[in-house]
Amino acid sequence: MVFRFSTEVPLRWVDIDSWGVLNNAVYLSLMEQARYEYFGKLGLLEAGQVGFVLAEATVRFLRPGRMGMRPSVSARTSRLGNSSFEMEYEVRAGAELLATGKAALVYVDAALKARPIPAAARRAIAAFEGIAAAPPG
Repeated sequence: MVFRFSTEVPLRWVDIDSWGVLNNAVYLSLMEQARYEYFGKLGLLEAGQVGFVLAEATVRFLRPGRMGMRPSVSARTSRLGNSSFEMEYEVRAGAELLATGKAALVYVDAALKARPIPAAARRAIAAFEGIAAAPPG
């Protein structure tokens, strides 16, 4: 799997539990921050907002993160559907792989009803990732 986007996401003291280990819930926040920066890099934020919601997320924990680490998160879009898309993540501290993740996201309208992925977003993501831009069907 090839990741064309990676960003460093600093840890905060509050992210660490009493054992000095990165709290498991923080991994989703790290992935969310990387997703936001990914869409910013692609020029797809509208007034600092994204037009989609998270529908599902999974995280596989491989090694514990610890305070003092400088985690980086790689993000990529792996599939474009009609209104939904899938992203994959890797959280690393240096060469050490801490966790992997996947997310399903859905573009929505103001009433939070699914809507088609906007054409500009579809083109930008497909061009950046080198994946098919055409919706399935």
